[in-house]
Order: sequence, then structure tokens, then C-alpha cells
Amino acid sequence: MQRVPIESSSIASIGYAPQERVLELEFRQSGEVYQYFDVPAEEYTAFLAADSKGTYVNQQLKSRGYRYRRLPSSSK
Repeated sequence: MQRVPIESSSIASIGYAPQERVLELEFRQSGEVYQYFDVPAEEYTAFLAADSKGTYVNQQLKSRGYRYRRLPSSSK
């Protein structure tokens, strides 16, 4: 999935696949990438509009109980 960099102290980049409803986040400090499943487009839009992306992940995204998985780290 193609991710784009965003302005956030905790999130480095974000990607969204609307057909599959998959949100992908790369965390800045750890470099870990997580995919969240069955995320509606409205949630993606709200995330992008949030003043603090990290706070949104912790208070909104995680509390909604979306299934997720951590992707294996890629060697660079």
C-alpha cells in the first residue's frame, strides 16, 4: 500500500485503501507499520482532520476495536 508522509510527532506516514477499507499507519519512533481493517472512509477523513494524530489513534481508533495486525519489518 502506498503511504504518504504526514505532519505528526508520532505518525510518520499513512495509507488508506478505500475498496478494502484498510488503514495503514507507520509509527515514527519505532518504524512499526500497522494495518487496521474495516475502517470506514469517514474514520480516515476524521483522522486526517485531527489536531493530534497520535491522540486520535489512542483515544478514537483503538477504542473502536478495529481488527489490526503489525506488518513484519522490512530490512532496508
